[in-house]
Amino acid sequence: MSKGLIIILIIMVVFSLASISLFLRKSLKEVRSRSRLNITRRLRNAPPPPDLVRVDSPAVDLANKLKQSIPASFKDALRQRMMSEHPGISEREYEWRWLELQRFFILCAVLDRVPMFSKAVDELWHEMLMYTQEYQRFSERFLGRMLHHSPNAAEAVPIPGERAWFDLVYVELFGWTPQSALLWGPFFRNPVPRHEMEPYQYKSGSLPADRRFNAWTYEHSSEAHKAIDAVLTGLQERIDTSIRRPVNQHKVNYHHPEILLASAVFFSWNDPDDFTRHMVPDAEMIKKDGAAVYSGTACTSGNDDRHDHDSNTSGCDGGSSCSGGSSCSSCGGGCSS
Repeated sequence: MSKGLIIILIIMVVFSLASISLFLRKSLKEVRSRSRLNITRRLRNAPPPPDLVRVDSPAVDLANKLKQSIPASFKDALRQRMMSEHPGISEREYEWRWLELQRFFILCAVLDRVPMFSKAVDELWHEMLMYTQEYQRFSERFLGRMLHHSPNAAEAVPIPGERAWFDLVYVELFGWTPQSALLWGPFFRNPVPRHEMEPYQYKSGSLPADRRFNAWTYEHSSEAHKAIDAVLTGLQERIDTSIRRPVNQHKVNYHHPEILLASAVFFSWNDPDDFTRHMVPDAEMIKKDGAAVYSGTACTSGNDDRHDHDSNTSGCDGGSSCSGGSSCSSCGGGCSS
């Protein structure tokens, strides 16, 4: 084969790959655009958001601390800026985005790393960061150190295990609503890996060495310490039940947090291969469930030596860097302390 023909073939291959890449990028952009319009349409007439945490949530004290860390003047300025920069969103959609951003910050105080799975919530975080001094004061009041947002324009990298932990702790603290699923994407589509749950099978006086939970806040924030201990206790009890009773006693119920959590742990432990089939809600609930699956940012508030949780994604860890990603999406940044 002549050199000229080889060069032509190489050029054709490169051109084909470039065309495919361009097509995929365009298709992904169109999907995200449709998803955004769907969120805006469905949240416009949504019910008012619930309280920041459930009444019996282990994060009640942490939620109160968060509220006290954000002055009313900062909240008002942020709302005005967001509505001005994004005129297409309704007041009700803003309220839901704001609720979920606050919940994200609470998760960052509990977990060592928290990928951002919502483009809509991430947009609000970006606007919040524009108020540099106010944001820094909020971070220090809430967690005692800065929560940095680290940009990352990487392509989609699946991290189903991270999403599984996100779902588990989120529902423990906040419960589940169709509107939350609309913003974060469908919950409980991936099992928590059994080997990652095994360190939590027995009670311990300290955090397991896997750095799943936020060691910095566990040591420096009594509110976070209390929330983390409660999450660990609940997880240990559900694992114990899953071992002692190898048959699930309840039908999955997305509106009953305890049953939902027990089912998620049970099927993660006993039947991970069929986890999704067990956990997908019935057809009527699927109509209400969200479809936005995005990962772009996260927060951290702990040590200073983690910068590489998941390559090509973003997230937050208990250190001072953010890494992470999505169950199946691209991302836009992360936070660190």
